[in-house]
Amino acid sequence: MNPTEIIEALRQKISVPSGRHLYGVLGDYPMLKVFENDMVQAKTLDDIVFPKPLSVNRGILESIPDDEFKKLAESEARYPEPTKAHIGRAFETFLRASIGESSIVVLANLEMLFAYNLEMNLLRTLATDEKKLLLLLPGRRAGGRIVMFHEMEEGEYTLPTNLIADNHLWEISD
Repeated sequence: MNPTEIIEALRQKISVPSGRHLYGVLGDYPMLKVFENDMVQAKTLDDIVFPKPLSVNRGILESIPDDEFKKLAESEARYPEPTKAHIGRAFETFLRASIGESSIVVLANLEMLFAYNLEMNLLRTLATDEKKLLLLLPGRRAGGRIVMFHEMEEGEYTLPTNLIADNHLWEISD
């Protein structure tokens, strides 16, 4: 689908007052940037302008004081689990604060969630009724899975199955 078609489908979906409101848009980084530019110029059916995406990476890093972050970075190789847990708590703090401020939150730059293999069910839990979350995901569909960062040559990350309902997930095409 092209960005305009996705925005129109998204406008229809988010106008439903209740239910699960976790959405995703797949594409490579340049396609997601084009989508973002089109989206922030559009309005919902309730005449609300779509917000600019928030960087999850930046939100996590800003939730951790500099001195704490330095300690985490220094000890990460020896003690990866405490670092992962700390990053997870920072993500939850950031997400709860972000979703509390607006009825629609758009999230981009989710690389740290995948790098630290963080639990993403909080996204589903918080995206209900009047709170809507849209994830801009650098990935593509491949054989029934969502492969993230598909341009990477080594390693593979996938979006957890059933995180986003199939009819709430769109892929940008040329």
